Amino acid sequence: MPCRRTLPLTQHPDPLNASEIELEAIFGPAVDPATAGWVLRQVGGADPARAPKLLQDLASHAGRLPDSDPAILGALLKGLHRLLLKGDPGEIASLSPEDFAAVDAGLPSGCPNRHLLLQLLVLIRSPEALRTAVARLQVLPPKDWQAAGQLLSPLMQEEDWPLEAVFPVILDSVSSPAMASPVLDLANFLTHRGRTQRHPAADRVMSLEKLLGGVTSRLERFEQDPRSFGEDIPTVQERLSESVAIAVSLCDALGLIGEPTSVPRLQEAMQLKHRRVQTEAAGALARMGNAEGIDQLIALVAEPSARLRVIAYADELGLSDRIEESYRSQESTAEANLALWLSQPSQMGLPPTSVETIDRRHQYWPGYEWPLDCFLVRFHYELGGRTYSNVGISGPVTFALANDVADLPVDDIYAIYAGWQAEHEQIFAIAPAHLNEPQRRLAARLADHARRSGYYSPQIELFGCFLEEQAAVFRAVREDKPCRVVTDGLESIHLPLTERPRQPDAGDLWNLYKGRKMLRSFNPLD
Repeated sequence: MPCRRTLPLTQHPDPLNASEIELEAIFGPAVDPATAGWVLRQVGGADPARAPKLLQDLASHAGRLPDSDPAILGALLKGLHRLLLKGDPGEIASLSPEDFAAVDAGLPSGCPNRHLLLQLLVLIRSPEALRTAVARLQVLPPKDWQAAGQLLSPLMQEEDWPLEAVFPVILDSVSSPAMASPVLDLANFLTHRGRTQRHPAADRVMSLEKLLGGVTSRLERFEQDPRSFGEDIPTVQERLSESVAIAVSLCDALGLIGEPTSVPRLQEAMQLKHRRVQTEAAGALARMGNAEGIDQLIALVAEPSARLRVIAYADELGLSDRIEESYRSQESTAEANLALWLSQPSQMGLPPTSVETIDRRHQYWPGYEWPLDCFLVRFHYELGGRTYSNVGISGPVTFALANDVADLPVDDIYAIYAGWQAEHEQIFAIAPAHLNEPQRRLAARLADHARRSGYYSPQIELFGCFLEEQAAVFRAVREDKPCRVVTDGLESIHLPLTERPRQPDAGDLWNLYKGRKMLRSFNPLD
């Protein structure tokens, strides 16, 4: 029989039907956690039409916010943000900038999600709202550059807002590390789009040059000693991401402004090892007609992680004829996409030593109506005395599993990625500890089938539902060798268990099972 996920019964009333939401119950230094949780559930389940009144209530209690729990207020801001975005856009436009300012001024230090409040203020896009947002950013800029970018993003999506309400005042925030890149990105965007004939920061070119020199020196120190950015990996990644983002934005800005005095600073940045910074510095110099910058830009097309940006620059600047056509092939683009993805701080943080397309296939893929070109790309890293390699996918998605799939057959590599990407409410897996009684009985039958098929001593690791079918992943022994097997009672797939690091785990085998079924169904043999 098919599996169904069950939800625990609750004795609480439905927050969707709650008539009153008492926000004042979560203000102050001594709030009952259960009460706070209940109020936050009410906010999350409320009708979006109630959001403006909730914001007004929050503003009316601004004086009590400084002594309130930052975590609770952060959760409230997140709930209000979601509620307002779900509702009528006109409701946001009708909100009072003064209410936003009052709430923001009252939030305690370290309150999370403050940037979501200011993003709502920016979404209003009226002169008063934008001036209020800029003023609040000058008083207390965000500490995270990605949060600052999200806050200002509405101004890149709409054109119905007055530039003079934002510029040049917001440029004073460039002195804040978290604000520098988002503010310059906005100024660069407006210049690229032609909304302004003169770059908004053109009068501050000397300070931008000085800032680029400082960021370049900081990145040079990092290249010599990564510990100069911190002692732990998350801190190093965060500071590196921020520094690179600032350098990229500065290079773009200086290239658009086009002052000859900027050339030395851009040439220094172009000598850094970081491919993205190299590319942006070379692109800025090329925009200014600098021969050294043009040559360096064209040479960087051979670097997969820089390739897409180089081609975009070349096409924009009339240098298309200097790019070899082979670098525009679909295989080269697939390699570039994966190399760029691997270079992100949230992944490997640096480009691979080499990439190579090992297979290309035109096929139907989960989540898509039409067949797609799918590419498997092998990548390799030389890390001092260590090496690391694997096979990732590009095309329907750009991704690489942490566990090693390089030794699997090509068909199974596609399948494991298809299974990983597939999303459906009736396709899911459950850990053994969370199985209900019917599911345990089904798992026992599948274990019996595994034993009859030559997989001895099966120990369940996952139980899964695939539409109307059920399967389970077991650790077992086959021909005196340990293995991992997935079976649905009709089909079984097993992989050997060895001492090799990063071997596929139970989740990977479940994905392989799902992917095989889907790709066979979507792409039947003629």
